Amino acid sequence: MKGVVYGANPIGWVTCKWLRHLWPGCLLTRLNGLALKQLDPPELPGDQWVRCRTVLGGICGSDLSVICQRQPPNSILRGFATLPCVLGHENVAVVTEIGAGVDPSWRGKRVIVDCGLSCQVRGIDPPCRSCREGRFGACDNFAPGGWGRYQLPAGSCMGYCGPVGGSWSEQFVAHVSQLIEPPEGLSDGLGVLTDPLACSLHGVLRADLSEARRVLVYGSGMLGLGAVWALRAIGWTGRIDVIARHRHQAEVAEAFGADGIVKLPAGAAARFEAVAARVEGRVVKGLFGSCTLSGGYDVVFECVGTSSTMEDALKWTRAGGQTVLIGTGHGRGTDMTAIWLTEITVLGSSGRAIENFQGRQIHTCRLVHELMRKPGPDVSVLLTHTFPLDDYKAALNAAIDKRAHRSIKVAFAFER
Repeated sequence: MKGVVYGANPIGWVTCKWLRHLWPGCLLTRLNGLALKQLDPPELPGDQWVRCRTVLGGICGSDLSVICQRQPPNSILRGFATLPCVLGHENVAVVTEIGAGVDPSWRGKRVIVDCGLSCQVRGIDPPCRSCREGRFGACDNFAPGGWGRYQLPAGSCMGYCGPVGGSWSEQFVAHVSQLIEPPEGLSDGLGVLTDPLACSLHGVLRADLSEARRVLVYGSGMLGLGAVWALRAIGWTGRIDVIARHRHQAEVAEAFGADGIVKLPAGAAARFEAVAARVEGRVVKGLFGSCTLSGGYDVVFECVGTSSTMEDALKWTRAGGQTVLIGTGHGRGTDMTAIWLTEITVLGSSGRAIENFQGRQIHTCRLVHELMRKPGPDVSVLLTHTFPLDDYKAALNAAIDKRAHRSIKVAFAFER
């Protein structure tokens, strides 16, 4: 089978770190550890596992973060991955082979695989506290390789764990507990949006919106637009402002229910003045061009993940408010004074969970499917591009340069 493999080496990584400023395309080459290869299909780790044939494999921002070297070499995320690996965790697939302990009815079914490699998937019993509470995205056992019945190496999800494979290939394997059968009539295009929309929805549900009147969604890529959609889909009626870099993103944000689009001007002081005007706040200026805000939003959903956007998100949250970190960033060098000075609550958000929603418990992905079927905006517009796997460089370029390609979600499409 063919698959896009990532396996960085220190010399190549350092070389590309310098060379990318002269030749950005080096990031998509073997020098940076990325290549399309002919591979042996992964083996089933046990009798509770299935083989899946990929239909669509989405390109996630976390994948681009790895490829584009946005995480520093000392990031703790390196301890939650096993390289080399076939990338890709967003997926729609068809079950083609089942282990001896799997219900035969799964064979031939179209599925969406919850990508997390938590305790049940690893065969760890008893499971950790997070998994017992349904918070699979915060599992304690992503990093200790070899634990559990199936002895999987370190990896938080498929796409970052070599033996499991990923959706940037023709096949991958999954534990039966990961399989989610989409509702009848749900298109493949909507199916591949399940995982990213679930990440946004989980972040929204992490926040206490009971007394919130106005929120800011910082970022209008897939996660940010997903957060706008999720807020309206669950019935929240307060004011939503969205920071958007590109016109096509702003158009989708407004279609999904955003009340205001914020185009940030250049310069720290000007940025803070623009936000202060929207929340009746005051800009407080420090030394050497530093600024903060007195007043702010009740909740800020940070959906970009850079150190500067994280710092802005903290400073633009009102005293006693909440900052929810949905973007998967490192935050190195972020000024965290606002956390203690204004007593804000910072909430992390990772993956999917069993959500407590309107008095019932439901998996985030299944809740996404329910909300997709309600009357509302057409979320299929989020899938803007598909490419065959052989054109992986073109696909990655489209995902990276959103302005030039007017892209939001880009995916690899495999023959049915």
